[in-house]
Amino acid sequence: MYWIGVDGGGTKTEVLLSDEQGCVLDSYRTGSTSYKHIGMPECIDILRNALKTLETRNEGLGREKACICFALPNYGESKHADGLLKKAIAGNFQKYQTFLVNDCEVGWSGSLGLEPGINLVAGTGAIVFGKDDRGNTARAGGWSDYFSDEGSCNWLGKKTMELFSKESDGRMQKGALLKIMRERFELKDDFDMIDIFEQNYQNNRTNTAGLQRILLEAARQGDRGAVLLYKEAAGELAESVLAVYRKLEWESGLKVSYSGGLFHAGEYILEPLEECLKSYPIQMKTPMFSPAHGAVLLAAERFGGVCAAERLKRAWQPD
Repeated sequence: MYWIGVDGGGTKTEVLLSDEQGCVLDSYRTGSTSYKHIGMPECIDILRNALKTLETRNEGLGREKACICFALPNYGESKHADGLLKKAIAGNFQKYQTFLVNDCEVGWSGSLGLEPGINLVAGTGAIVFGKDDRGNTARAGGWSDYFSDEGSCNWLGKKTMELFSKESDGRMQKGALLKIMRERFELKDDFDMIDIFEQNYQNNRTNTAGLQRILLEAARQGDRGAVLLYKEAAGELAESVLAVYRKLEWESGLKVSYSGGLFHAGEYILEPLEECLKSYPIQMKTPMFSPAHGAVLLAAERFGGVCAAERLKRAWQPD
């Protein structure tokens, strides 16, 4: 028996293969599996190629029973699209037992090891998912990269451009961001950034999300506006956490964990986030496992039961 977890995302997708004892046998990384942005046929092709690669590299995968949790962006947000996605998964992965969840759920299952609590995902997009002591679930944020995803890398990428324009104009104090952008993009005139953004970033959320790394560089160099943007992002993310907190019932102290590329910013995002939540009975927890491990845990729990999932957790936890 094998367990396979697929952690889909707006920028990258990770696939993990584990045996029943929790030995991670293989992993595979590929690009976005957000069907809203790359199309459903391309999404299925990427998933099919990922599984084919694992089958080629692991002979036993073709001979023994295997179960997959597909955690994909946008799932659960459109009845029509959900139906098409389920049909496509069923039609292309007949040899496996499969089920689908939104990718925010594996952020929770990985970070908290299937225990009650809330997980905040902030990568290309941003979404919060929680499960209480009674098994009730709720989510907040992540509605759309056009009018939501507050606090995400994509959102901060747009804010990076806004801050650049304000520093260039003198509407805000000139800081490190202005110098970094001028050097990074070899700008002879700051207005050249308009064409660069419209041609390479405006319709590409992955590229736009990548601008957050420039913001982080500016924050580390002391740009006050950049530091304040991380505080603004933390405030938006905290509101989503509290929305889920209020929707569910908690019998004991609440654990909140996190996952996603934004948290590579470390203290710039975590410290203001903890400050926003300090008035509530919330304990911030560093993630136990990755979202891809979370997908494997959900596959084991779904098709092997609680004991199967607990076996994996014991194997993965450090001595």
